[in-house]
Amino acid sequence: MTSGASTATPRRQPAASVRTAPLSTAETVGLWALALVFAVACAFLGRWQWHRYEAKHEKSDLVERNTAARVVPLEELLRPPARGGPTTFDPQLTYRRVEVAGRYDVDRTLLVRNRPHDGGTGQPTYGYEVLVPLTTADGTTVVVDRGWIPGGTQGDRPGDRPDAVPAAPGGDVRVTVMLRRGEPPRAGTLPAGQLATIDLPEVARLAGLPTGSASPLVPAYGALLTEQPGPATAPAPLDPPEVDGGEGVNFSYAVQWLLFATLGLGFPLWLRRHRLRLAADRLEAADTVDGDPAPAPRPARPRRRRIWDADDEDDLGQ
Repeated sequence: MTSGASTATPRRQPAASVRTAPLSTAETVGLWALALVFAVACAFLGRWQWHRYEAKHEKSDLVERNTAARVVPLEELLRPPARGGPTTFDPQLTYRRVEVAGRYDVDRTLLVRNRPHDGGTGQPTYGYEVLVPLTTADGTTVVVDRGWIPGGTQGDRPGDRPDAVPAAPGGDVRVTVMLRRGEPPRAGTLPAGQLATIDLPEVARLAGLPTGSASPLVPAYGALLTEQPGPATAPAPLDPPEVDGGEGVNFSYAVQWLLFATLGLGFPLWLRRHRLRLAADRLEAADTVDGDPAPAPRPARPRRRRIWDADDEDDLGQ
């Protein structure tokens, strides 16, 4: 039995679900805390990349500026501590080219291990660099890095020393060198006459030279560029300093991290607006459904009779 009372359309509940409701206070505080941590981390990484960019850019400028400067006598830029010079090297003089005349102290030749050399191929090979002190007429001594030689291939332990070391020319020589800073020391047990780095105090110790204020050694070493008279055999020339150290990559990384930090701080604001918009859309959709009358039920479609249905009915009626 069908009731005569009209049935009301059930009212749809508001659409303020957990995912579309406005952010609560706890959610807001937690989200902002997370955004601040993310932004600080991005800012730190961006600052690190920026400092790397500045260091590489400064080095490139220094290389270009100092390698383009004219060649000057060594005494115009450096004097040893024994002659009133500094005991430390001014980094701004790195890559300056100077001319030195004197004599090599061949008996104090030293080798530096594990030094890369690519010769312009882009594939470094590790070997040795040859250090020889050069002493001028006034007693000033500068350590000259004469170049690179390959590692050894003979004997029971070929890695301990090279097969041959080209001798420096005897007598008076005139060289042009590029000033380089000494390197930090590296601990380790090495064969006699070898070093792990070009640590100038260690060079002075192994060469038997005085140290401190009485040292005749200038506080820098020279990478050999030219040598007159030239020897019959010589080490391979050292690789030139890099002008482009890839600082453009560090600059782009610094900008990217700054953008990430900005996006991280803007995410809580975007999420709040997004949740409010979703909640408003849901409520609007619910109000639209509540205000419209319930749709009338669709009448049933009459069943189409087939020809053989009439024949079947006649047979049943007989």
